[in-house]
Amino acid sequence: MITRALVMTGAAAGLALLGMTSPATAQDPVDRAGAASVVAADAITMSTKQIRTLTTQATVWALAPEFVYRFAKYNEYINAPVNELKYGQNAAAWNNSGSNAGDSSVMYVNGFIDFNSADEFVLTIPPSNGNYYVVNYLDSFINTIASMGNRTTPSTTATSYLLVSPESEYAGRNYVTIDGYRYAVIASDTMLNWLVVRVRADALADASSAASTASVYENVVKQFFLNSLGDFQANGNAPVPPASYVYTPTQEQIDEAEAYRNAPTKATEFFDQAGTSLQMSPPPRGKIGLSGKRLDNIPEWIVPQYGAKKRYIVPSFDQSGELKRFAKIGLTEQGFTLPEEWGPKQLAAFQKGFQRGMQRVAKAAAGGTPSAEDNYWTYDNTMIGTYANNSVGYLVRASVVVLGGSANVPADAVYPVLNTADGTSQLDGDTTYSVTFTAQESTSGLPAIGTIPPMVTDADGSTAGFWAISVYQPDTTQSSAPFLPQAAVLNDHYTRIDTNIVSVDAEANTITVEPADWGLLAASTPVVFGTGADAIGLQFGTVYYLTDAPVTLSDGSQVISVSESWSQEISDGGAPIQNSGSAGPVADIADPGSASLPQWGMVQPVSQLGSQQIASGDLAFNDDGSLTLWIGPELPADAPTSNWIPTPSTALYEQWYPGQQLSTDIRVMLRMYYPTPGGTPPSILPPTDGSDARSTYVPPVLAPVIG
Repeated sequence: MITRALVMTGAAAGLALLGMTSPATAQDPVDRAGAASVVAADAITMSTKQIRTLTTQATVWALAPEFVYRFAKYNEYINAPVNELKYGQNAAAWNNSGSNAGDSSVMYVNGFIDFNSADEFVLTIPPSNGNYYVVNYLDSFINTIASMGNRTTPSTTATSYLLVSPESEYAGRNYVTIDGYRYAVIASDTMLNWLVVRVRADALADASSAASTASVYENVVKQFFLNSLGDFQANGNAPVPPASYVYTPTQEQIDEAEAYRNAPTKATEFFDQAGTSLQMSPPPRGKIGLSGKRLDNIPEWIVPQYGAKKRYIVPSFDQSGELKRFAKIGLTEQGFTLPEEWGPKQLAAFQKGFQRGMQRVAKAAAGGTPSAEDNYWTYDNTMIGTYANNSVGYLVRASVVVLGGSANVPADAVYPVLNTADGTSQLDGDTTYSVTFTAQESTSGLPAIGTIPPMVTDADGSTAGFWAISVYQPDTTQSSAPFLPQAAVLNDHYTRIDTNIVSVDAEANTITVEPADWGLLAASTPVVFGTGADAIGLQFGTVYYLTDAPVTLSDGSQVISVSESWSQEISDGGAPIQNSGSAGPVADIADPGSASLPQWGMVQPVSQLGSQQIASGDLAFNDDGSLTLWIGPELPADAPTSNWIPTPSTALYEQWYPGQQLSTDIRVMLRMYYPTPGGTPPSILPPTDGSDARSTYVPPVLAPVIG
């Protein structure tokens, strides 16, 4: 096997989960009445056991298209309309709204593209030199269609790509010239598509740094544009910037979005959404786009189907065999129709099958069988980003949905995960752990164990992409999990209290402040106040939370109110739910009289640490040149605060959520963006010589701190 740490190996091995698909034309017209008659005929003869089994299989298969449709609806209300981009102004934080399993080492640009409204759009991306980014373009089955950025499209100028539907006249072209302007063409294999851009940024750097979120937002994030082909041409073959880079949903939109935040718990609702997704964006037929062309004639940024050897095949072909089978329970590309002949027993079997399917995915997402040989890290460095259209592939892609929505292809990113430090016990936020990267940067023996992660480097020797250790709270009951823990606000080492307060209104309990230069203020944003905070009735160094979004005045200053607490909603799995909750009582503000007003600052939560903090000189190295990061509720006496990622603990939750039983389970992830290729060991990627060998890099041990 290529690696003994394949994240899905243990769960997928030996499963006859879903049948292999057979060739068919999934987009051939389907007669709704005919499909309904098939449903009716089969529904009469199916036993409850057969209904359970088939529904379990259909749940695993349908989770990806159901998620893409549902997440598109959620983002339409919360972040940006379909066919527009959401520009993330902050890095992902503990109450982040913009991404699943948010990565605090990047800024996000998100968008959903629906070709049912137009056959062509123009995506313009900035030069890739100077800052790392990766554009992940996915179809409605979370297969990567294309990947642009430093690895595949290094550039010194902006580039405009023509994104086209499967039905576009340009779908079979690599390049096309329209009215004198030449485009690189990217053809999708589905009608609904997801664009996820990750732009490297140091969420812990001062705003004046070129690597800070503030600088990256202005200089890189805002240089991505999505336009209709007509608008692009009307503007002289140039991108049209959005009227506003900030999208603020109304309360009504927030309320409407709630129905789409998590996967339904009822089978009928789940399959209604899956059916709607298939209506909008059915599985692709075979002969569309670049299908059949030799792989050596395919541009570097185009991603073929998993396992393609010589010819390009669109990633999500062929799944029609699955839909033919699932028609027996009412799921077709025409939507979902519950068989009318079913009575209470059949409906109960349908619900049970759905629950078993979700449980099967949750088990797979928990991560195979970790081994001591790999220091209990699990990951997939082969079938990720694109997935085989067979039983194992469907389970892997469904697991990725649960783990965080979508993933890049391994050449762009590998995501080793730790759920246990010893192979038995779940990692616990009540325990302090250490992880030490050795000073040895190269090794004569392979695999290299515990060194700084091997990454592609720039000409100056700096990491071209990034690596980072992140901490999450896993929760299989929430499809928007895992969550960045609120405990990240406890490490104030990187927080700067350097922004002026303009005035206070003790009667209204509000504070007027100069705008922050670190990021965008919103309800729940954690803030702190500096020396002299007692003059306005607050405590120096205490974390407060904005009770509401700030009110911006004509001079640019902002009016805020704060609370000492923010309580997130609690999931059925006992975890605080990201992008939820409400503030506690508004803090009483005192009239300072003649006293000087303190300064204030936005908290920069520490949920990840890695190569960007090394580059900025913020991390403390050991005397022998090794690097130790600390993960836990508190630090050992002599450990540097700069190297600490705080975790949720029982004591902390008793303070923040009194009387509630919360989980303190944690998950540790090592993200490696732009890892060293497998042909240049050591590497987290598989060897490129075709040998049946494991990866030549193993991440370091995560060890509990004793005493």
